[in-house]
Amino acid sequence: MTVNRKLIIITTVLHCVVAASVLRASPNHHPDKEDTYTITSVVQILQPVNPAEMTDDFQDTRLLGQDENSATVQVTYYPLYQPTIGENPNWRTDDAGMTECLQPTPTENWDPAMRHELVTQLKQDGIDPDRLTDKELVVRVSRWAFNRAHSTNAFGIWAVYFPNKQPVVLPALRDVFDRQKPDPAWSDQQMFQQELLGKSMFYNKVHGSCTSYSVYQATILRALGIPTRIVICIPPFDANDDAQATMFYDAIHHNQVRETVRGALQGVNGFDNHLFNEVYVGGHWVRLNYERLGQPVLDRNYFGLLTHIYTCSSLSDAPLAQTWGMRYFRYPADQPKFSSINPYRLISIQDHFGKNARVNNPEVPVAEYRTVTIEALYPRNSAALPDFFRNPELAKRSIDFFISYKERIEATHPMRIFYGRAGHDFLLSAPGHPTVKAHWTGASVSADGVETCAAQIDADDKAKFVPGVSYAIQPINISDTYRWVVAPGVTLTE
Repeated sequence: MTVNRKLIIITTVLHCVVAASVLRASPNHHPDKEDTYTITSVVQILQPVNPAEMTDDFQDTRLLGQDENSATVQVTYYPLYQPTIGENPNWRTDDAGMTECLQPTPTENWDPAMRHELVTQLKQDGIDPDRLTDKELVVRVSRWAFNRAHSTNAFGIWAVYFPNKQPVVLPALRDVFDRQKPDPAWSDQQMFQQELLGKSMFYNKVHGSCTSYSVYQATILRALGIPTRIVICIPPFDANDDAQATMFYDAIHHNQVRETVRGALQGVNGFDNHLFNEVYVGGHWVRLNYERLGQPVLDRNYFGLLTHIYTCSSLSDAPLAQTWGMRYFRYPADQPKFSSINPYRLISIQDHFGKNARVNNPEVPVAEYRTVTIEALYPRNSAALPDFFRNPELAKRSIDFFISYKERIEATHPMRIFYGRAGHDFLLSAPGHPTVKAHWTGASVSADGVETCAAQIDADDKAKFVPGVSYAIQPINISDTYRWVVAPGVTLTE
């Protein structure tokens, strides 16, 4: 079983590399390395990865080693580069030969009837493809496609592979696929129509995860004649591994780049990746991330520094079920041992200010909390809190009070790191009453500009807490660098 799965992986990866190589080439326009700022890393990446197609506008790559499970590559990033997006009014005729990225596929399965319905709906909404350049069409249609569809919570797409070009649930992942069904009576085909098959997603106005959305969007744009393909990106390191994070931050001397990545990945955990599209616009391949044409490589909302590892003309070419699906749903069983569940790891990294580069590098605030000021304490049912804090789902949680704090930074999950580094235990004290122990649960709740940490009184101390008494709070800090402080006059009264 294991041997056969590996053979499937190798065959499919080779197919995608060959298929991608016949797509129309798009020259890379980034500056010379000595004229700008660059970052060079060595990363080991588990399949799927196609090193021959990793070089693009934002990165150069060199294959250092490869086995049946992984590739070790040197990646040189150009994080400050953002190319100008051209446009072509004659795109229909000029790009018609790019059939590899235009024709229907098992997943991007548009047909003439769908194209007719698509054009009809677009014209009803004031979008006439015949009157627009390729860039104008992509900008308007991608926004239209995003706004018309809703998302399903199902995530069975990584459990599906494509023997004989037909979607089939991988036998080893049958149980997890079935658990994703909104109704146990649903057939596999009903699931495919919700998150895997582009034509059905168009008619049903639905899509799933980013993997699913890349199929949905590619189907629509291909039906209109815009060459479209799918790319897979990962972060620059495994954010689950503190050693890799420290290696990265210590090596990066461009302040904005370092803090953009820190703001994106600090506190992130889990299986991190992102799939989106590339479209051929103005004679060049351009990244299209949902409705954002020209997705930059440096972006706090997407891992800080996107690392492009895989390109394919159709999702049906990518062996996701046999590789990432097995790792995501079955880890650690029968999986290569890396630093965590993530299928990649950073081995080394350095940065470089080119000898001819004129790169501004001002100091920027560190994108993490090092001091957090408690500015208010609220009982769980306080009328002073926004209505969201009293919603039924939140009421089910074991929360005794909320800790409101003052600081704000641009980061994805800044309090997760602070939770572990500053400590999360507190003492509640009031004259004439026993001290009460409490702790932050690790959950954060935010609404209408109010940022809070959800707190509990320790089970053994609940009987000591007296309603109507005003308690002061004292943090138990465990670090000199990461610290809680309390604003004057802060008390908790229930």
